[in-house]
Amino acid sequence: MSDITSSSRSAALPAVDSVGLGAMIAAVLAISWSPILARFSDVAPAATAFWRLFFSLPVLLLWARAETTRAGGASPIALLRRPGLVAAILAGVAFSADLAFYHAALPLTSVANASFISNLAPVASVVAGFILLGDRLRLVVMMALAVALIGVAITSGAHHGGFAMGRGDLLATAAALSYAFYLVALRVARGSRLAADVTLVSTVAATLCLVVIALAEGGTLVPRSVAGWAVVVSLGLICQVLGQGLSAVGIGRLPAGIVATILLSHPVLSAVIAYFVFGEALSMDQFVGGVLILGAVMMTRINMK
Repeated sequence: MSDITSSSRSAALPAVDSVGLGAMIAAVLAISWSPILARFSDVAPAATAFWRLFFSLPVLLLWARAETTRAGGASPIALLRRPGLVAAILAGVAFSADLAFYHAALPLTSVANASFISNLAPVASVVAGFILLGDRLRLVVMMALAVALIGVAITSGAHHGGFAMGRGDLLATAAALSYAFYLVALRVARGSRLAADVTLVSTVAATLCLVVIALAEGGTLVPRSVAGWAVVVSLGLICQVLGQGLSAVGIGRLPAGIVATILLSHPVLSAVIAYFVFGEALSMDQFVGGVLILGAVMMTRINMK
């Protein structure tokens, strides 16, 4: 009887791609170090983002060549002609905006605030999928978005000042919206292109955009110390190659609701690391607002059942 019951329960549950699940978990662990490492950078915010992508390109190129070889091989011209190129480029443009806004927000607000607020992206991406791709959207997702926005207001302390959010919090919100568009464009591109291919194309597009942004922003463009170079190299290899590369694998294998659920652990991990590295303890506002934001992201999974 117990065997029959177990079998019926297993049959009722949808299978979860173990490779995609493992990739997303590893990606979140890598991405969680992004705000920590960025705080130690000795160059301007957009320049930090540029170097992060620049040092990831050689590894991404090798990954893309290996993946296309396993898939039967393709010439560079064939890769350019493959469907999904425009979506991959747009993903890169959106990702450059996300990095520029996020790195600019870090000196102006706490790691916890920047991380929690930027975590609006998975919720916004589900709504964007409804608007742009015609995905099903239930009332619970609209409720989740409302809860998330309340969480942002509380986390940033805006409710104490007439909902006048600080500049850093506004920049983090802009980063979240940019990343939401990145997730949607990445999903479209992954429908017809390999994960490494999409990651490489989007990263090249983002790198070129960040050159322009960094020059317009001004400030220090080149690291001035060995430690400064170590920071940007680590951002490239850990946060970009492992973080964004593995997330591209997971996004292509898992439903958007499960991706959103896993991504919600990113701000929690970043806040915990920031506590030990910078001594940034969570205030009650940050704790309550963070719980609301994470709860809102969890609610989006209901939409995908």
